[in-house]
Amino acid sequence: MDTKQTVHIAPLLDDMKIGRTHIGIFILCFVTLFLDGMDFAAILVTAPAILRDWQLEPKVMGTIFGVGNLGLLIGAVAFGKLGDIYGRRIGIVAGVLTYSLPALATAFADSYEHLLILRFLTCIGIGGVLPNIVTLLTEGAPKRVRGSSVLLASIGYALGPAAVGGLAAFLIPRTGWPSVFLIVGVAGTLLGILLYFVLPESIRYLALKKPQSEELRQALRRIAPDLAIGPQTQFVIDSDVSKKPGLADLFRDRLATITPLLWAVFFVETLTFMTLVSWVPILLQRSGVSPAMASLAFAYGAVGGVIAQLLLSRFIDSFGWLTTLFATIVAVAALFALGIPDLTPTLVISLIVVAMSFATSAHNSLYSLVGPFYPTAIRGNGVGLASGAARVAAIIGPVVGGLLVSQLSLSGMGIAMATPYIATAILCLVFHALRTRPAPGVSERAPA
Repeated sequence: MDTKQTVHIAPLLDDMKIGRTHIGIFILCFVTLFLDGMDFAAILVTAPAILRDWQLEPKVMGTIFGVGNLGLLIGAVAFGKLGDIYGRRIGIVAGVLTYSLPALATAFADSYEHLLILRFLTCIGIGGVLPNIVTLLTEGAPKRVRGSSVLLASIGYALGPAAVGGLAAFLIPRTGWPSVFLIVGVAGTLLGILLYFVLPESIRYLALKKPQSEELRQALRRIAPDLAIGPQTQFVIDSDVSKKPGLADLFRDRLATITPLLWAVFFVETLTFMTLVSWVPILLQRSGVSPAMASLAFAYGAVGGVIAQLLLSRFIDSFGWLTTLFATIVAVAALFALGIPDLTPTLVISLIVVAMSFATSAHNSLYSLVGPFYPTAIRGNGVGLASGAARVAAIIGPVVGGLLVSQLSLSGMGIAMATPYIATAILCLVFHALRTRPAPGVSERAPA
């Protein structure tokens, strides 16, 4: 006869050793973000060929990029909520198919209007994948590697544009720009089908929504085969969120302070990050660097971002917001150093590469830190809305940068781009203080 027992899910998952299930989920999330990055950059690398083939003015691409940014914002907010209602797995699969099928259809677009609509739909899916990936990794990884798992997975998103750039360089001269969208669309569609069958649901989500389901029992048997689970076993995940969580739950108790501060830090950090990556080649050319060297410096910055993320991943779980603070301070110092008189082109390139590298790592580290603030019931919505604040800044930042770049010198632009990062550094200190104090109402650990 089975004795009745209660299993507290949160401490079980927090203290678990890394196993094959953890590694499998990480690889699937990494590949998903990799294709996410490929789809995002596909329009960027094919834009010159599209303009040439359709004999369009370059300014029309600005409208397409703007509509895409709007789609990213909508996707981040909508799919984060979708993940809370139907599950992280469904949110990820739906996001992948939402960006892959329109990308596939783009290969057959025959007008600017078709391209505009398809890009909007593609970006809704691209924006919707990240919040659910972050939530799934946050909820599934052991506590000691929770932040680093998100940060390392985000490297996949950084590698995607590099891969699609090489793909475009090979395919466009031979088969034309539609072949780029054909390949990324087919790859994404196949990935979506694969994820539907092999990607497991978050155990925390199952414990919250389906606490007595066989799906939860099977998931726990896979990840903790030594755990005794009988017919009478009950599974508990503590949460003070209402059974029908809504937007108001994001502002309950201490979250009334935390949520607006998270939106603020995502917004001000992305202002600097997106302005920097959008205007680096032009800034370098204005400082006397050749166009070819400016493009090469941008590539160096992207590679440096991957290296910096690998470096930060060693410390993010131990030091949390202080790790982001460190990356922010290094980027600020490099941007302010652009104001040093009589810099040689080599020094300018070096400072830009350092700024890009640590700005990239600071940007992606935010996503590894946001999830633990929210309980399972509203985590997807919390991450999605914070990501939405970043998407708003991604729309505003490059536009403001375009207005400033024609009026300011290189040193002036360095100061202008560094200013939001000063606010970011202050907010990192605030969050460090918040995370070192107990958070009543949002803990999911079992009582002592």
